[in-house]
Amino acid sequence: MEEKKINKNIELTDIPDGDNKDIYANLKEKLESVEKFPGVYNFKFIITGGLDKIQDLRAILPNDEFIEQPSKTGKYVSITVKKAMQNADEVIAVYKQAGNIKGIMIL
Repeated sequence: MEEKKINKNIELTDIPDGDNKDIYANLKEKLESVEKFPGVYNFKFIITGGLDKIQDLRAILPNDEFIEQPSKTGKYVSITVKKAMQNADEVIAVYKQAGNIKGIMIL
């Protein structure tokens, strides 16, 4: 399966608490315009606040490979997860779940 590079047009900082439909509708539109589904999607996260947050993220993506890169100062960990996704709605579902973890930034 051919892997696409991360598109710079899709950038999320923190997904706000709650179910803000405008943000997710906008994200879905962007995903469908720049990504090819089904395909491999690269999730990128920055985690602060301890290793328990990584375990919380692993609970959402249990069978997927995590590529972890700690910062030089050890204050945060950058995580990339490559996952086969069927459509934009699956991507958004993962982002919604990850957005409930305190101390995670979604890129």
